[in-house]
Amino acid sequence: MLRIIADEREKPSGVPEALRSLGVSVEYRLLDVADYLVGAYAIERKSVRDFVSSLYSGRLFDQAHRLGEAYETIFLIVEGDLWEEIRGSRNPRSLWGALISSVLDFGLNTFFAPDEKQTAQFLVTLGRGGRHRRGSSGPPLIVRKPRTNDLKRVQLSVLSSLPGVGPRMAEELLGHFGSLRRVFAASLTEISVGAGLGKARALSLVRLLDAGYKGSKTVPSQASLSQE
Repeated sequence: MLRIIADEREKPSGVPEALRSLGVSVEYRLLDVADYLVGAYAIERKSVRDFVSSLYSGRLFDQAHRLGEAYETIFLIVEGDLWEEIRGSRNPRSLWGALISSVLDFGLNTFFAPDEKQTAQFLVTLGRGGRHRRGSSGPPLIVRKPRTNDLKRVQLSVLSSLPGVGPRMAEELLGHFGSLRRVFAASLTEISVGAGLGKARALSLVRLLDAGYKGSKTVPSQASLSQE
């Protein structure tokens, strides 16, 4: 019988129940990274809304980095209607760019499913048809060490995923400010003059960072926009 390990927090998702209905043995554990372990594979599961949000915020790159440190082959399964999210996006190219980066730069194999039942079908198919390590019946082991350039790549990918910020600008910003936190906390003047990006590009970036999230109850500060 196929055995799949699920994170404890996945219990209410409906996926473990769907797996059992397919004849799979589900074992719960509190996993540090990943939501499911299938043989030698680690799988992260996200709703489409959380997926899009994590792409724009850069959180997905951090998760991919940590998954890649622990497991050799990593997957992302996204549940929901991605096309509806894309239709509502102001900048679809930015979303696609971030998705491409997650696949090419971080090796995050990404698949899409309409609901939890199809996610379960994906996991079962992966488990029964995938290439597992010979003699491996337990959970995956840490199979490779972190690469020294992974952190830098995550930092650059986070900035490069922002609309209007390419790899070169990301290098300039990180080179000047030294960290992502300092870039995001910088004022208009610091970005335009200190980092040498010019007022137009700096204003565009600051407006994006200060823009309120739809549905948020917190009103963003306009202090940085008023600086000359």
